[in-house]
Amino acid sequence: MLIRMISGISKWDGSKAVNRKDYYICGDAIGDLRTTDNKLSVWKADTQEDINDAIVALALNRDSVSKLSYFLLKEEDLDKMDIKISDEQVGVAAGLDSQILTKHRDLIDLDYWRLGYLADHLTELAKNVNNRRICSASEVKKLLERYKQENKITPIQVKDKLRTSLKW
Repeated sequence: MLIRMISGISKWDGSKAVNRKDYYICGDAIGDLRTTDNKLSVWKADTQEDINDAIVALALNRDSVSKLSYFLLKEEDLDKMDIKISDEQVGVAAGLDSQILTKHRDLIDLDYWRLGYLADHLTELAKNVNNRRICSASEVKKLLERYKQENKITPIQVKDKLRTSLKW
């Protein structure tokens, strides 16, 4: 499994309306699939601890603690879409334990079609409430505090704004 953060479920589940009879995916949702060098960042998420690691890594890249929405993607589903996964680039999250950063992955060699297949797949996932994942701001904060206590985060390396927000 892989975890992909999104800006919000409402863009994917059809509740954000577009004033068209024939619309399928809200245009704003596509922003969640913004690539760099034809790559899309994801994190390995085979266990709950992997999911927590990914949530902490993603939270450390923000300026404040806020809820985090995401989908879990099955690697076999990505394979059916001919989307390749690479583990060559270590993740980036200031202050996070380097072992956790090795769980970062990239979906690579993405083109118009692969992104379209992925957008369609996320839309289908969002139709089932059991596939919609949200970690509340308070849950994110608890995870950050726990990881700090477990010495998996070096507070002095965390972004100033986030560190101030957390009163570290």
